[in-house]
Amino acid sequence: MLPPLDLKKILIIRFARLGDIILLVPALRALRKQFPGAKLDVLVDHRYAPILKMCSAVSEVIPVNRLEMRDGNRLKALWNILRLAENVRQRGYDLVSDFHSFRETHLLTWYSRARWRLGLKRIHSPYSSFCFNLEPVVEDDSLHVSSVFLSMLAPLGIKADASDCLLDLPCSHVNQAEEFLRPYRIAGNEWFVGFNVGAGSKSRTWPQDGFAQLAVQVLHQPGARLILFSGPGEDKISLALHERLRSSRVILAKNLRLPELAALFSKCRILVSNDTGPMHLGAAVGVPTLGIFSVARPEHYSPLGRFSRYVRSQSIQMVAVETVYAEFLQIQESMRKANLDWVGPTDSKSSLDF
Repeated sequence: MLPPLDLKKILIIRFARLGDIILLVPALRALRKQFPGAKLDVLVDHRYAPILKMCSAVSEVIPVNRLEMRDGNRLKALWNILRLAENVRQRGYDLVSDFHSFRETHLLTWYSRARWRLGLKRIHSPYSSFCFNLEPVVEDDSLHVSSVFLSMLAPLGIKADASDCLLDLPCSHVNQAEEFLRPYRIAGNEWFVGFNVGAGSKSRTWPQDGFAQLAVQVLHQPGARLILFSGPGEDKISLALHERLRSSRVILAKNLRLPELAALFSKCRILVSNDTGPMHLGAAVGVPTLGIFSVARPEHYSPLGRFSRYVRSQSIQMVAVETVYAEFLQIQESMRKANLDWVGPTDSKSSLDF
């Protein structure tokens, strides 16, 4: 066990994926609580750096263009790898903790010469024990990903849960979301439901018919409006649904950057999402999130949050609209019982109690 007051500089390594980076937040917040005066840095894929810049627990986000290193010019990639390794070593970390646990991150942890070096021993990946000087944390595949990350803190004497999982949404981002919505002339009694209709793969994408039928039921509720979200390369999905619904109460939001997406999510009372990275982003800004699962295990990847729920079927095509809407109503009922009048965050903290 490490001396609890002996760590001044900490580096966490976790490159990807988007959902995993978001689910890393509870562990980062627990580390900050244990070591309030430490410099806590995170090495992350540059595509997801904006997420951790919205986490006040992090001192510095160190972005890495892994795609360029992998697919670019080999000599340039080698130079960039060596430069990164030297940069990490020169920073003089007391602790480097490898949450990614691939061969290259093992070597980077070893090369750092940190006083303490800790790694995650993954079930289906090799583990380079010589790179570490602390006993590994063995991955428990039965746990939620956020709990796996929290288990990495046990050697530091830290026991925590995933309740502190919110990102800090700057007022500037919230203001941008309000500017986006301003042309739609939102009435005071209207409220938003977000539909994240893309997923990156067909096996995770709930058919358009499902979202369309769900939209009809949601829009029957007084004051309800929809915002349709889709990621890069998924415009056709959201555009087709928008054209099909043909309603002035449906707003199309596509190709948003992560900070903009987070801000607009925060304006929703509930988010309904395919199983994909942005699903976790909704929960991370305080929005009760309903995840639609098929191939992945929801017990491992379900959205965090007190009111979040999920549905699952063996095939995404088999997910019934009635099942999704029943869970949607259950979220609403749970919020009603908690006496929540959800209007969205107006500052850097969410009004929802996770």
